[in-house]
Amino acid sequence: MKNSNNYSTSDQAEEVFYLAFQQSDIKMMMSVWSKSEDIICIHPGGPRLEGWDIVRQSWEHIFINERGISFDVKQKKILEVNNISIHHVIEVISVNGEVQSGIIATNIYAKTENGWHMILHHASPELLTEIFQSDSGDLGELQTVH
Repeated sequence: MKNSNNYSTSDQAEEVFYLAFQQSDIKMMMSVWSKSEDIICIHPGGPRLEGWDIVRQSWEHIFINERGISFDVKQKKILEVNNISIHHVIEVISVNGEVQSGIIATNIYAKTENGWHMILHHASPELLTEIFQSDSGDLGELQTVH
């Protein structure tokens, strides 16, 4: 896929987001993000990171420590209203071909005169294995405290 800064759809921006993550490509990753200081990124179990420089630093740190990672994005749900597109996904994460975890993530994109760009990535802590491997959406006996 062409690494463009002007993504014509939120799906295209999201495809590049996961490709950049898999390739540990910081330039490609940051091309997906809005240049606004209002962007927010929350990595699993981490604090809320605000602003372009801090978000970039977090990805640089991840890319130094993560190699051989791949994503199978499942159960994608998209809500698009006006110039905002909300993507809710389950990321099935593999390292060197072996499934390691499943993460619920919400990615929000805004459409500007320069195309669609990410303004928020919020990834929750790891899912239970039984849930992220199923496409049925059945949560069974899952208990929550929230």
